[in-house]
Amino acid sequence: MQPDMEPDMELDIDEIIKKLSVVQEGDLKLYTYSPDDFSDGGSMLTKSMPVFYNPIQELNRSITLIAYKAYQEEHMANHPEVPLKILDSMAASGIRSLRLTLFLTKPHEIFANDLSPLALSLIRKNMELNSISTQIETTNKDCNLLMSEWGTSHRFSHIIDLDPFGTPNYFIPNAVRSVSNGGLLGVTATDTPVLFGVRPSACLRKYNVTALRSSFCKEVGLRILLHYIAKQAHPWMRYIEPVMALSFDHYVRVFVRIRKGKEGITSNFKNFGYILWCPHCDWRDSIHLNIFDANSQCPLCHSKVKFGGPLWIGKLHENDFVLKCSEIAENCTKQTIPSKKRIVKTLNYLPHENQMPLGYFNIHKICDRLQISVSSMEKIERAIIAEGFNYSRTHIEPHAIKSNIDIPSLSRILHALTKE
Repeated sequence: MQPDMEPDMELDIDEIIKKLSVVQEGDLKLYTYSPDDFSDGGSMLTKSMPVFYNPIQELNRSITLIAYKAYQEEHMANHPEVPLKILDSMAASGIRSLRLTLFLTKPHEIFANDLSPLALSLIRKNMELNSISTQIETTNKDCNLLMSEWGTSHRFSHIIDLDPFGTPNYFIPNAVRSVSNGGLLGVTATDTPVLFGVRPSACLRKYNVTALRSSFCKEVGLRILLHYIAKQAHPWMRYIEPVMALSFDHYVRVFVRIRKGKEGITSNFKNFGYILWCPHCDWRDSIHLNIFDANSQCPLCHSKVKFGGPLWIGKLHENDFVLKCSEIAENCTKQTIPSKKRIVKTLNYLPHENQMPLGYFNIHKICDRLQISVSSMEKIERAIIAEGFNYSRTHIEPHAIKSNIDIPSLSRILHALTKE
Protein backbone atom coordinates (compact mmCIF):
# COMPACT_ATOMS: atom_id res chain seq x y z
CA MET A 1 0.00 0.00 0.00
CA GLN A 2 1.03 3.59 -0.53
CA PRO A 3 0.06 5.80 2.45
CA ASP A 4 0.53 9.56 2.42
CA MET A 5 3.95 10.60 3.75
CA GLU A 6 6.71 13.08 3.11
CA PRO A 7 9.58 11.42 1.24
CA ASP A 8 12.86 11.59 3.16
CA MET A 9 15.66 11.73 0.64
CA GLU A 10 18.42 11.42 3.25
CA LEU A 11 17.86 7.85 4.32
CA ASP A 12 20.24 5.80 6.42
CA ILE A 13 18.53 2.51 5.77
CA ASP A 14 21.05 0.49 7.80
CA GLU A 15 20.25 2.57 10.88
CA ILE A 16 16.51 2.25 10.21
CA ILE A 17 16.81 -1.54 9.83
CA LYS A 18 18.22 -1.80 13.36
CA LYS A 19 14.91 -0.48 14.72
CA LEU A 20 12.72 -2.86 12.73
CA SER A 21 11.38 -6.31 13.47
CA VAL A 22 11.88 -9.39 11.30
CA VAL A 23 8.65 -11.31 10.67
CA GLN A 24 7.92 -14.45 8.66
CA GLU A 25 5.08 -14.73 6.17
CA GLY A 26 4.97 -17.88 4.12
CA ASP A 27 8.45 -18.68 2.84
CA LEU A 28 9.56 -15.07 3.25
CA LYS A 29 11.32 -13.12 5.98
CA LEU A 30 10.58 -9.42 6.18
CA TYR A 31 11.96 -6.30 7.84
CA THR A 32 9.00 -4.24 8.99
CA TYR A 33 7.77 -1.75 11.53
CA SER A 34 5.82 -3.27 14.40
CA PRO A 35 2.08 -3.10 13.58
CA ASP A 36 1.33 -2.70 17.31
CA ASP A 37 2.94 0.75 17.23
CA PHE A 38 0.59 1.98 14.48
CA SER A 39 -2.83 0.54 15.38
CA ASP A 40 -5.95 2.50 16.26
CA GLY A 41 -6.19 0.63 19.54
CA GLY A 42 -7.81 -2.37 17.88
CA SER A 43 -6.96 -4.56 14.89
CA MET A 44 -7.05 -1.72 12.33
CA LEU A 45 -3.79 -0.05 11.29
CA THR A 46 -3.43 3.66 10.58
CA LYS A 47 -1.73 5.37 7.63
CA SER A 48 1.00 6.68 9.94
CA MET A 49 3.15 3.55 9.50
CA PRO A 50 6.12 4.82 7.42
CA VAL A 51 6.11 1.70 5.21
CA PHE A 52 2.82 -0.12 5.39
CA TYR A 53 2.61 -3.80 6.31
CA ASN A 54 -0.56 -5.38 7.67
CA PRO A 55 -0.13 -9.00 8.85
CA ILE A 56 -3.91 -9.51 8.81
CA GLN A 57 -3.80 -9.17 5.01
CA GLU A 58 -1.83 -12.42 4.67
CA LEU A 59 -5.01 -14.07 3.36
CA ASN A 60 -5.33 -11.39 0.67
CA ARG A 61 -1.69 -11.83 -0.37
CA SER A 62 -1.83 -15.62 -0.32
CA ILE A 63 -4.93 -15.88 -2.51
CA THR A 64 -3.33 -13.31 -4.83
CA LEU A 65 -0.29 -15.59 -5.21
CA ILE A 66 -2.59 -18.43 -6.20
CA ALA A 67 -4.62 -16.31 -8.65
CA TYR A 68 -1.52 -14.93 -10.35
CA LYS A 69 -0.03 -18.43 -10.56
CA ALA A 70 -3.23 -19.63 -12.26
CA TYR A 71 -3.00 -16.75 -14.71
CA GLN A 72 0.69 -17.46 -15.32
CA GLU A 73 -0.13 -21.04 -16.32
CA GLU A 74 -2.64 -19.69 -18.87
CA HIS A 75 -0.08 -17.19 -20.11
CA MET A 76 2.70 -19.79 -20.47
CA ALA A 77 0.38 -22.09 -22.41
CA ASN A 78 -0.51 -19.33 -24.87
CA HIS A 79 2.78 -17.37 -24.97
CA PRO A 80 5.57 -19.70 -23.80
CA GLU A 81 8.28 -17.39 -25.15
CA VAL A 82 7.08 -14.27 -23.29
CA PRO A 83 7.95 -13.92 -19.57
CA LEU A 84 5.06 -12.87 -17.36
CA LYS A 85 5.26 -9.17 -16.44
CA ILE A 86 3.69 -7.93 -13.19
CA LEU A 87 3.38 -4.42 -11.81
CA ASP A 88 2.99 -4.23 -8.03
CA SER A 89 1.94 -0.60 -8.20
CA MET A 90 1.97 0.19 -4.46
CA ALA A 91 4.55 -2.26 -3.16
CA ALA A 92 5.27 -0.73 0.30
CA SER A 93 7.48 -3.28 2.11
CA GLY A 94 7.56 -5.45 -1.03
CA ILE A 95 5.89 -8.38 0.71
CA ARG A 96 3.64 -9.22 -2.25
CA SER A 97 6.37 -8.84 -4.89
CA LEU A 98 8.84 -10.91 -2.88
CA ARG A 99 6.40 -13.71 -2.16
CA LEU A 100 5.40 -13.75 -5.84
CA THR A 101 9.04 -14.06 -6.87
CA LEU A 102 9.47 -17.14 -4.71
CA PHE A 103 6.11 -18.64 -5.71
CA LEU A 104 5.82 -18.13 -9.48
CA THR A 105 7.50 -20.19 -12.16
CA LYS A 106 10.57 -18.55 -13.69
CA PRO A 107 11.13 -16.59 -15.86
CA HIS A 108 8.99 -13.64 -14.83
CA GLU A 109 9.48 -9.90 -14.37
CA ILE A 110 8.11 -8.06 -11.35
CA PHE A 111 8.16 -4.28 -11.03
CA ALA A 112 7.82 -3.17 -7.41
CA ASN A 113 6.82 0.49 -7.39
CA ASP A 114 6.26 2.87 -4.50
CA LEU A 115 6.23 6.64 -4.08
CA SER A 116 8.22 6.42 -0.86
CA PRO A 117 12.04 6.28 -1.14
CA LEU A 118 12.06 4.57 2.26
CA ALA A 119 9.81 1.81 0.91
CA LEU A 120 12.14 1.23 -2.04
CA SER A 121 15.17 1.02 0.26
CA LEU A 122 13.31 -1.41 2.50
CA ILE A 123 12.33 -3.58 -0.47
CA ARG A 124 15.98 -3.87 -1.49
CA LYS A 125 16.94 -4.83 2.08
CA ASN A 126 14.17 -7.44 2.11
CA MET A 127 15.50 -8.81 -1.17
CA GLU A 128 18.93 -9.18 0.43
CA LEU A 129 17.38 -10.81 3.51
CA ASN A 130 15.82 -13.49 1.29
CA SER A 131 18.76 -13.83 -1.14
CA ILE A 132 16.67 -12.52 -4.05
CA SER A 133 18.86 -10.74 -6.58
CA THR A 134 16.86 -10.98 -9.82
CA GLN A 135 13.27 -10.94 -11.12
CA ILE A 136 12.37 -7.72 -9.23
CA GLU A 137 12.96 -4.20 -10.54
CA THR A 138 12.15 -1.30 -8.22
CA THR A 139 10.70 2.03 -9.36
CA ASN A 140 10.04 5.19 -7.34
CA LYS A 141 7.04 6.98 -8.88
CA ASP A 142 3.49 7.95 -8.22
CA CYS A 143 1.70 4.82 -9.43
CA ASN A 144 -0.88 6.78 -11.45
CA LEU A 145 1.92 8.58 -13.28
CA LEU A 146 3.76 5.31 -13.89
CA MET A 147 0.69 3.52 -15.26
CA SER A 148 -0.18 6.52 -17.42
CA GLU A 149 3.33 6.53 -18.90
CA TRP A 150 3.17 2.80 -19.56
CA GLY A 151 -0.27 3.04 -21.16
CA THR A 152 0.72 5.98 -23.36
CA SER A 153 3.89 4.23 -24.54
CA HIS A 154 2.10 0.85 -24.98
CA ARG A 155 4.40 -0.70 -22.42
CA PHE A 156 1.71 -3.02 -21.14
CA SER A 157 1.87 -5.31 -18.12
CA HIS A 158 0.24 -8.75 -18.05
CA ILE A 159 -0.83 -8.25 -14.42
CA ILE A 160 -1.35 -5.03 -12.49
CA ASP A 161 -1.98 -5.13 -8.77
CA LEU A 162 -3.77 -2.29 -6.97
CA ASP A 163 -3.78 -2.47 -3.17
CA PRO A 164 -4.34 1.06 -1.83
CA PHE A 165 -5.25 2.23 1.64
CA GLY A 166 -8.98 2.94 1.18
CA THR A 167 -10.69 3.35 -2.18
CA PRO A 168 -8.98 2.23 -5.42
CA ASN A 169 -11.20 4.48 -7.56
CA TYR A 170 -8.47 7.04 -8.26
CA PHE A 171 -6.10 4.40 -9.66
CA ILE A 172 -8.41 2.24 -11.78
CA PRO A 173 -8.64 4.45 -14.93
CA ASN A 174 -4.89 4.29 -15.57
CA ALA A 175 -4.67 0.64 -14.56
CA VAL A 176 -7.24 -0.56 -17.13
CA ARG A 177 -5.41 1.22 -19.96
CA SER A 178 -1.94 -0.08 -19.06
CA VAL A 179 -2.73 -3.77 -18.64
CA SER A 180 -2.25 -5.93 -21.72
CA ASN A 181 -5.14 -7.25 -23.82
CA GLY A 182 -6.27 -10.35 -21.95
CA GLY A 183 -4.27 -9.29 -18.90
CA LEU A 184 -5.34 -9.49 -15.28
CA LEU A 185 -6.15 -6.70 -12.86
CA GLY A 186 -6.17 -7.40 -9.12
CA VAL A 187 -7.91 -4.73 -7.03
CA THR A 188 -8.38 -4.39 -3.27
CA ALA A 189 -10.82 -1.94 -1.68
CA THR A 190 -10.83 -1.34 2.06
CA ASP A 191 -13.46 1.43 2.04
CA THR A 192 -16.14 -1.12 2.91
CA PRO A 193 -18.45 1.31 4.77
CA VAL A 194 -18.78 3.08 1.42
CA LEU A 195 -19.26 -0.06 -0.69
CA PHE A 196 -21.58 -1.74 1.82
CA GLY A 197 -24.00 1.19 1.98
CA VAL A 198 -23.12 2.60 5.41
CA ARG A 199 -22.00 5.86 3.79
CA PRO A 200 -24.31 6.27 0.77
CA SER A 201 -23.30 9.84 -0.10
CA ALA A 202 -19.63 8.80 -0.24
CA CYS A 203 -20.56 5.86 -2.49
CA LEU A 204 -22.31 8.23 -4.88
CA ARG A 205 -19.24 10.52 -4.95
CA LYS A 206 -16.60 7.81 -5.29
CA TYR A 207 -18.32 5.18 -7.44
CA ASN A 208 -21.23 7.09 -9.05
CA VAL A 209 -23.63 4.51 -7.64
CA THR A 210 -26.66 4.60 -5.35
CA ALA A 211 -25.62 2.39 -2.44
CA LEU A 212 -27.85 -0.28 -0.92
CA ARG A 213 -27.41 -1.24 2.73
CA SER A 214 -29.13 -4.58 2.46
CA SER A 215 -28.99 -7.94 4.24
CA PHE A 216 -26.48 -9.04 1.57
CA CYS A 217 -24.50 -5.78 1.43
CA LYS A 218 -21.10 -7.50 1.19
CA GLU A 219 -22.03 -8.96 -2.18
CA VAL A 220 -23.47 -5.61 -3.26
CA GLY A 221 -20.08 -4.04 -2.50
CA LEU A 222 -18.34 -6.48 -4.85
CA ARG A 223 -20.83 -5.68 -7.60
CA ILE A 224 -20.38 -1.92 -7.16
CA LEU A 225 -16.60 -2.27 -7.54
CA LEU A 226 -16.88 -4.49 -10.64
CA HIS A 227 -19.29 -2.05 -12.29
CA TYR A 228 -16.89 0.83 -11.59
CA ILE A 229 -13.92 -1.01 -13.13
CA ALA A 230 -15.96 -1.85 -16.23
CA LYS A 231 -17.16 1.74 -16.66
CA GLN A 232 -13.57 3.02 -16.43
CA ALA A 233 -12.43 0.47 -19.02
CA HIS A 234 -15.03 1.28 -21.67
CA PRO A 235 -13.65 4.68 -22.83
CA TRP A 236 -10.41 2.84 -23.72
CA MET A 237 -12.38 0.31 -25.81
CA ARG A 238 -11.82 -2.31 -23.14
CA TYR A 239 -14.16 -4.47 -21.13
CA ILE A 240 -13.96 -6.75 -18.11
CA GLU A 241 -14.41 -10.44 -17.41
CA PRO A 242 -14.57 -11.11 -13.65
CA VAL A 243 -12.64 -14.28 -12.84
CA MET A 244 -12.88 -14.14 -9.04
CA ALA A 245 -14.55 -11.70 -6.62
CA LEU A 246 -14.06 -12.09 -2.88
CA SER A 247 -15.29 -10.38 0.26
CA PHE A 248 -13.19 -11.05 3.35
CA ASP A 249 -13.36 -9.44 6.79
CA HIS A 250 -12.92 -5.67 6.24
CA TYR A 251 -12.04 -5.58 2.54
CA VAL A 252 -13.04 -6.82 -0.90
CA ARG A 253 -10.69 -8.22 -3.53
CA VAL A 254 -11.55 -8.72 -7.21
CA PHE A 255 -9.62 -10.21 -10.12
CA VAL A 256 -10.78 -9.20 -13.58
CA ARG A 257 -9.49 -10.01 -17.03
CA ILE A 258 -9.26 -6.94 -19.28
CA ARG A 259 -9.92 -7.37 -23.00
CA LYS A 260 -10.42 -5.10 -26.00
CA GLY A 261 -13.43 -4.97 -28.30
CA LYS A 262 -16.80 -3.33 -28.97
CA GLU A 263 -18.69 -6.60 -28.61
CA GLY A 264 -17.30 -7.15 -25.14
CA ILE A 265 -18.35 -3.67 -24.05
CA THR A 266 -21.87 -4.41 -25.29
CA SER A 267 -21.77 -7.65 -23.32
CA ASN A 268 -20.71 -5.74 -20.19
CA PHE A 269 -23.77 -3.50 -20.51
CA LYS A 270 -25.96 -6.60 -20.42
CA ASN A 271 -24.50 -7.27 -16.97
CA PHE A 272 -25.31 -3.78 -15.63
CA GLY A 273 -28.46 -3.21 -13.66
CA TYR A 274 -30.09 -2.45 -10.33
CA ILE A 275 -30.83 -4.51 -7.24
CA LEU A 276 -34.28 -4.20 -5.66
CA TRP A 277 -34.69 -5.11 -1.99
CA CYS A 278 -37.45 -4.97 0.57
CA PRO A 279 -36.10 -4.13 4.05
CA HIS A 280 -39.33 -5.35 5.62
CA CYS A 281 -39.46 -8.96 4.36
CA ASP A 282 -36.03 -9.43 2.67
CA TRP A 283 -37.47 -9.96 -0.84
CA ARG A 284 -34.93 -9.18 -3.54
CA ASP A 285 -34.67 -9.02 -7.32
CA SER A 286 -32.54 -7.46 -10.04
CA ILE A 287 -33.43 -5.51 -13.14
CA HIS A 288 -31.45 -4.31 -16.13
CA LEU A 289 -30.63 -0.67 -16.66
CA ASN A 290 -34.16 0.75 -17.09
CA ILE A 291 -34.99 1.33 -13.41
CA PHE A 292 -38.32 2.91 -14.45
CA ASP A 293 -39.56 -0.59 -15.29
CA ALA A 294 -39.20 -1.61 -11.65
CA ASN A 295 -42.09 -1.82 -9.21
CA SER A 296 -41.70 0.52 -6.26
CA GLN A 297 -43.70 -1.82 -4.02
CA CYS A 298 -42.65 -5.23 -2.72
CA PRO A 299 -44.76 -7.93 -4.45
CA LEU A 300 -44.94 -9.89 -1.17
CA CYS A 301 -45.64 -7.39 1.60
CA HIS A 302 -46.34 -4.23 -0.42
CA SER A 303 -43.74 -2.23 1.51
CA LYS A 304 -41.66 0.37 -0.27
CA VAL A 305 -38.73 -1.21 -2.11
CA LYS A 306 -35.20 0.17 -1.94
CA PHE A 307 -32.83 -0.01 -4.88
CA GLY A 308 -29.09 0.15 -5.47
CA GLY A 309 -27.12 0.68 -8.64
CA PRO A 310 -26.22 0.75 -11.35
CA LEU A 311 -23.93 -2.17 -10.57
CA TRP A 312 -22.72 -5.52 -11.92
CA ILE A 313 -25.54 -8.10 -11.92
CA GLY A 314 -23.68 -10.81 -13.86
CA LYS A 315 -21.49 -13.70 -12.70
CA LEU A 316 -18.81 -12.97 -10.12
CA HIS A 317 -16.45 -15.83 -10.95
CA GLU A 318 -15.09 -17.78 -13.92
CA ASN A 319 -15.41 -21.44 -12.96
CA ASP A 320 -12.41 -22.72 -14.94
CA PHE A 321 -10.16 -20.10 -13.37
CA VAL A 322 -11.44 -20.91 -9.88
CA LEU A 323 -10.88 -24.65 -10.43
CA LYS A 324 -7.29 -23.96 -11.53
CA CYS A 325 -6.79 -21.89 -8.37
CA SER A 326 -8.19 -24.79 -6.32
CA GLU A 327 -5.69 -27.22 -7.85
CA ILE A 328 -2.81 -24.87 -7.10
CA ALA A 329 -3.97 -24.26 -3.52
CA GLU A 330 -4.37 -27.97 -2.80
CA ASN A 331 -0.78 -28.59 -3.90
CA CYS A 332 0.68 -25.84 -1.70
CA THR A 333 2.10 -26.41 1.75
CA LYS A 334 0.85 -24.52 4.81
CA GLN A 335 4.36 -23.09 5.11
CA THR A 336 4.06 -21.38 1.72
CA ILE A 337 0.35 -20.49 2.05
CA PRO A 338 -0.35 -20.01 5.78
CA SER A 339 -4.11 -19.56 5.24
CA LYS A 340 -4.35 -22.61 2.96
CA LYS A 341 -7.27 -24.18 4.85
CA ARG A 342 -9.48 -21.10 4.55
CA ILE A 343 -8.48 -20.50 0.93
CA VAL A 344 -9.27 -24.08 -0.14
CA LYS A 345 -12.65 -23.87 1.61
CA THR A 346 -13.40 -20.53 -0.05
CA LEU A 347 -12.44 -21.73 -3.52
CA ASN A 348 -14.62 -24.82 -3.13
CA TYR A 349 -17.65 -22.59 -2.47
CA LEU A 350 -17.23 -20.29 -5.48
CA PRO A 351 -18.39 -22.56 -8.38
CA HIS A 352 -21.55 -23.39 -6.42
CA GLU A 353 -22.15 -19.72 -5.56
CA ASN A 354 -21.82 -18.91 -9.25
CA GLN A 355 -24.85 -21.04 -10.13
CA MET A 356 -27.13 -19.15 -7.75
CA PRO A 357 -29.16 -15.97 -8.13
CA LEU A 358 -27.83 -12.61 -7.01
CA GLY A 359 -27.69 -12.06 -3.25
CA TYR A 360 -27.49 -14.33 -0.23
CA PHE A 361 -29.67 -15.10 2.78
CA ASN A 362 -28.20 -14.46 6.22
CA ILE A 363 -29.90 -17.21 8.22
CA HIS A 364 -29.23 -15.62 11.61
CA LYS A 365 -30.74 -12.29 10.55
CA ILE A 366 -33.82 -13.98 9.09
CA CYS A 367 -34.34 -16.01 12.27
CA ASP A 368 -33.95 -12.87 14.36
CA ARG A 369 -36.62 -11.14 12.28
CA LEU A 370 -38.92 -14.18 12.59
CA GLN A 371 -38.10 -14.46 16.32
CA ILE A 372 -37.24 -18.16 16.09
CA SER A 373 -34.19 -20.22 17.02
CA VAL A 374 -31.55 -21.08 14.43
CA SER A 375 -31.36 -24.67 13.17
CA SER A 376 -28.14 -26.27 11.99
CA MET A 377 -26.93 -25.42 8.51
CA GLU A 378 -27.00 -29.14 7.64
CA LYS A 379 -30.72 -29.40 8.47
CA ILE A 380 -31.48 -26.24 6.53
CA GLU A 381 -29.59 -27.56 3.50
CA ARG A 382 -31.46 -30.89 3.53
CA ALA A 383 -34.85 -29.20 3.89
CA ILE A 384 -34.22 -26.73 1.05
CA ILE A 385 -32.98 -29.44 -1.34
CA ALA A 386 -35.89 -31.73 -0.38
CA GLU A 387 -38.31 -29.07 -1.64
CA GLY A 388 -36.55 -28.96 -5.02
CA PHE A 389 -34.53 -25.76 -4.57
CA ASN A 390 -30.82 -25.30 -5.20
CA TYR A 391 -28.49 -24.55 -2.28
CA SER A 392 -24.98 -23.34 -1.69
CA ARG A 393 -22.97 -21.97 1.20
CA THR A 394 -21.15 -18.71 0.54
CA HIS A 395 -17.63 -17.60 1.41
CA ILE A 396 -18.88 -14.11 2.27
CA GLU A 397 -20.56 -14.86 5.60
CA PRO A 398 -20.37 -18.07 7.67
CA HIS A 399 -24.11 -18.16 8.47
CA ALA A 400 -25.36 -17.25 5.00
CA ILE A 401 -26.56 -19.32 2.06
CA LYS A 402 -27.26 -18.74 -1.61
CA SER A 403 -30.31 -20.37 -3.17
CA ASN A 404 -33.05 -19.92 -5.76
CA ILE A 405 -35.60 -20.32 -2.97
CA ASP A 406 -38.10 -17.51 -2.38
CA ILE A 407 -38.20 -15.82 1.01
CA PRO A 408 -41.70 -17.10 2.00
CA SER A 409 -40.60 -20.71 1.38
CA LEU A 410 -37.36 -20.20 3.29
CA SER A 411 -39.22 -18.64 6.21
CA ARG A 412 -41.67 -21.55 6.26
CA ILE A 413 -38.80 -24.08 6.27
CA LEU A 414 -37.02 -22.29 9.10
CA HIS A 415 -40.23 -22.20 11.14
CA ALA A 416 -40.83 -25.92 10.54
CA LEU A 417 -37.30 -26.86 11.60
CA THR A 418 -37.70 -25.16 14.97
CA LYS A 419 -40.64 -27.48 15.74
CA GLU A 420 -38.68 -30.68 15.15
